[in-house]
Amino acid sequence: MFEQSLWWRMRSLRTILVMAVALPWAIPLSHARGQTTFQDEAIARGLAYLPSQGGFGGTGQFGCGVVLADLDNDGDPDIVACGNAVNTIGVFANDGTGHFTDVSAASGIGVYAKPSGLVAGDYDGDGDLDLFLSRWIAAHVLLRNDGNLHFTDVTAASGIGGATGAGTGCAFGDFDGDGWIDLAVANRTAGAAPAPNALYRNQGDGTFVDVAAALGVTNGFPAFQCSWFDIDRDDDLDLYVGNDKGAFNPRWNRLYRNQGDGTFVDDVGCGADVHADAMGNAVGDLDLDGWPEIYVPNIPAGNLLLRSDDGGATFVDVAAEAGVAGYGLCWGSAFLDGDNDGDLDLVSVGINPFPNFYFENVGPWPLADHTLGAGLAAPADSYCLAVGDIDNDGDKDLLVQSRLQNLKLFVNQAIASPARRWLQLEAKGRGANTFGIGTTVDVAFAGMSHWRQVAAGTAYKSQSSYVMHVGLGAAEAATVTVRFPRAGERPAETRVVANLAANRRWPLWPTERLGDADGDGAWSAPERSALQALIGQPFEPPCAIYDFDGDGDVDRADDDAFVRRLSDLDHDGIVGPRDLASLLGAWGDRSPDLDGDRVVGESDLAILLGAWTD
Repeated sequence: MFEQSLWWRMRSLRTILVMAVALPWAIPLSHARGQTTFQDEAIARGLAYLPSQGGFGGTGQFGCGVVLADLDNDGDPDIVACGNAVNTIGVFANDGTGHFTDVSAASGIGVYAKPSGLVAGDYDGDGDLDLFLSRWIAAHVLLRNDGNLHFTDVTAASGIGGATGAGTGCAFGDFDGDGWIDLAVANRTAGAAPAPNALYRNQGDGTFVDVAAALGVTNGFPAFQCSWFDIDRDDDLDLYVGNDKGAFNPRWNRLYRNQGDGTFVDDVGCGADVHADAMGNAVGDLDLDGWPEIYVPNIPAGNLLLRSDDGGATFVDVAAEAGVAGYGLCWGSAFLDGDNDGDLDLVSVGINPFPNFYFENVGPWPLADHTLGAGLAAPADSYCLAVGDIDNDGDKDLLVQSRLQNLKLFVNQAIASPARRWLQLEAKGRGANTFGIGTTVDVAFAGMSHWRQVAAGTAYKSQSSYVMHVGLGAAEAATVTVRFPRAGERPAETRVVANLAANRRWPLWPTERLGDADGDGAWSAPERSALQALIGQPFEPPCAIYDFDGDGDVDRADDDAFVRRLSDLDHDGIVGPRDLASLLGAWGDRSPDLDGDRVVGESDLAILLGAWTD
């Protein structure tokens, strides 16, 4: 990391003086604009865990990661943390109201020394989130989720059992589009820890193979975070690596641009290859132009905000223009709409003597620096950050790892208001990518469009909720254009879903899963009956799986679409002679039963002929 030279200490003092001068006007301005505030409620909500490892410099891990994600599939985010004095991995179950129970002892997770980064992803495609733990000059760990917040160490069988390095931030993403999520691991390559970055390709059988060298993405610099996102919106995941020790050395961040065929190009000269002491990455569309910006936490020289005006081809730093440079020693950072007013704000945590910064988007740039009144003070070094709605009240809360203090659970104190509506979106995956990593949405309302993407492993060493959140301001509904990534033989797909009402969590279903309410990969007469019961009823989230035409209701057109799918017995997209032959060949049997009377007969024939498309 950046050595604390005389220049560094002078710059630190200068920053503190600047903040002190700003104090008289900053507080009244923030109150006038209705500043977002947070309150640490960790202990009151049952979250007791004290990370003591991961100190700045020396042989420490530079922070220890946290997870805020739904690990037991009950609709609310649970918490995982690491780095306490006895190397216990903390697991905390959410009861649905944002209160937590410590289930660490029953989790099956062993004791792991020198824990560093955490990420959650369904690597085996069984429908629940598994955990990957990077460690500091020690073997990394893969933990399979067996359900009910119980995990099994499958590292050795996975093929990554011998991997060691100064492990830092890691990320899951399906870079080759085969439907199985892969794993990128950053290593702070230097000195006694020479291991380069790794890219583990998922073989689809529970094992991984490191292909970083073959694909030219080993990096070779001291990396703090790998992140997957589709920076140029061409339907594949690009790999961005934030590297330390670049501010005063010939090292830079790397943008490995995905070529769409499972290979990468190191895009040197694109403007994202900045020289910084980069402590993480964050991605979000701060200027609402439909293209994501990259935020790079840095030393007191200032954080960077990399914006593209040419479709993600080249980037320029606009942090000063946006008012988000921070001028601290920053680590975990994230974009979020903390006040649900319809634009993104920005949080960046840091270590003493610098604060945890909060920049609020209040209109034209620059953003307002509301650091002093946001309630995010932590009189300790803060490194890792995860974001999610812990209490399902429609606003974003923050989980922060501060060293030598109990975890901080900063609960959003916003009061529900007709001017602060929200939308939450839960992408339903395709194939083994069950949580839809890489899915993007453009949410349109009030003449604006807002970009979001499902990601596993951003910020710094940590995992935020998979649920995409968009503040709507006063809007009562929105139209969502969702782009599902390629999954094996299924190409990338775009669906438009209109009239999604505010203040709800909406599932986003790919076309091939519409109508299959029980998830068995088939369509049945009982499912059709369920659809028909919803015709004319208010459109709520459970209805979305039957909205074939995406117009925000369930009607006769959706029933017709369901019947066509039900009658397409060979699943070739049409109802024709082969389907008729299959039906006639099964005459008198129990299947395929189109009308639900448990026998193939004249009624089933009538349904099939009525759906004929060939």
